[in-house]
Amino acid sequence: MFDYILFGVVDNVVMLSGAFYGLELERHLGSKFQTGLGAIMGAGLGNALSDFLGGMASLNYPLAFGTGFGCILALVLIPIFARSLNRGTK
Repeated sequence: MFDYILFGVVDNVVMLSGAFYGLELERHLGSKFQTGLGAIMGAGLGNALSDFLGGMASLNYPLAFGTGFGCILALVLIPIFARSLNRGTK
């Protein structure tokens, strides 16, 4: 039971670190790029990294690479969703 709790804590710490990194990075970009997507992309990258590391830690390399690659593929959809939502509000 402790292993699962520890995994959950580490998983969320990595994801939240990515979110805060993305948010901080966005602050240094021009105002055109300050849309809030930095935090979302950072969280997605943090999630991909934590999923990959979780698979590596369990010595399941197909799981590690598969989930890491799947998470990265899903990140491509974030700007597409953001554009479609922005069109709906204008």
